[in-house]
Amino acid sequence: MRGLRHFLLAATLLSASSGAMAADLLSTRKGPPAMMMPPAMTWTGFYVGGQVGYSSGVDTTKEFLTATMGYVGLKNRFDPDGFVGGAHVGANYQFGAFVAGIEGDIEFGKIKGGFTDPPVAPFNPGGRGQTEIDTQGSLRLRLGYAIGPALLYATGGLAVADIKSTYWNWPGTSESFSKSATGYTVGGGIEYAFTQSLSARVEYRFTQFERIQNDSQLAFPGFSGTQEPRYHTGRAGVSYRF
Repeated sequence: MRGLRHFLLAATLLSASSGAMAADLLSTRKGPPAMMMPPAMTWTGFYVGGQVGYSSGVDTTKEFLTATMGYVGLKNRFDPDGFVGGAHVGANYQFGAFVAGIEGDIEFGKIKGGFTDPPVAPFNPGGRGQTEIDTQGSLRLRLGYAIGPALLYATGGLAVADIKSTYWNWPGTSESFSKSATGYTVGGGIEYAFTQSLSARVEYRFTQFERIQNDSQLAFPGFSGTQEPRYHTGRAGVSYRF
């Protein structure tokens, strides 16, 4: 009987000791490492990129007597068009779902079109004219709304261009003018982020330049021509954010 009591006491002590050791092991055992969540997508930051597009527009010309600026009745409407391509740089800041930013671009191409003038007796022998934009750029604000990895945005600001105008009279004398024109550009688009750094966009903009005046000295001496170019342009581009 005494041996049984000794055995039960020893078993109780051993059980208590084993439970304490197990508790110590459980308390010191490390759990599985926490999973690292990827950073949330943000449009905040600087970016650079490139774009290509196609422009189609309307240009209206009128002719005047240079001395008096009297309208001589000649008015032409023609449709310049052509491909453009260039680069852009900008910066965005995202607050909630809204994104605000500024962007500048420069583009090269040949947006070109022309017209024909009938003779105006006895002063003007008649001829033809052509307008071409080789270089243009803009500085714009952007305001958008982010939906997941997509950004819907509106944009608008200052537009500038180098506009070359060439005139030929029917005897064959030609004369060219190159002028820098300013105006405005407005539009919108959608941009999609494939990664935190890489995105692609499609965009539409309307651009209106100021009226320019060319005073002829050779092809049509004594005459001045005015032009008011405006264009619709669709573009596609890619951007890399830092």
